[in-house]
Amino acid sequence: MFKNSLMTAALFGSLTGLLSCNSSPKEKPLSDSNNISAAAVAGTDFNYRDQRHIEKVIYGFCEHFDNGDLNKCVAYMDDNIRGDIDGVKLKGKQNWTAKIDSLLLSVRNSHYQQRHMITNMQFTPGMNDTVKVSMYASCLWTDLTNGQIQLMSVGYYKGKVVKKGDEWFITVLNSLPDSRLVKQFYQDVRADAPVLK
Repeated sequence: MFKNSLMTAALFGSLTGLLSCNSSPKEKPLSDSNNISAAAVAGTDFNYRDQRHIEKVIYGFCEHFDNGDLNKCVAYMDDNIRGDIDGVKLKGKQNWTAKIDSLLLSVRNSHYQQRHMITNMQFTPGMNDTVKVSMYASCLWTDLTNGQIQLMSVGYYKGKVVKKGDEWFITVLNSLPDSRLVKQFYQDVRADAPVLK
């Protein structure tokens, strides 16, 4: 008797499982990580290799910016670059090179190291070999005297890159910091401090 009821329960469970399966889900649980629409790709010659090259350009620019190698940032810029990066106005490559000396003097005797952490880079191919780029960024400062790390700003970088020959160059770059998130982070840190001790 117990054996029959066990078999009936197993059969009923199997049928219930089969009938409850959705054979054609309406949502894709796993989507492409590059976030490029098919219509946009059809109108351009944008591919995976271009995406990786653009990422290298953005990461290289930020690395040299963080290290204070501002002369090396010029290699990643289009001649007509424009925008505002962390309060530094961009208006053409020549304008940037004219500001380099004053920018270097402003951080020469600093006791901190700046680092940008970039995530969630998204690409939208455009016309005439251009691609819009947006990414989430956090700016951290490490105090070189005591090793303390501080979150200075969080927000988005939005811009555009252009392909000239086989190379990609930044033509528009704007940082859009959200100071509310930094303020909330430090409020959370103060609130959690007694618990963490």
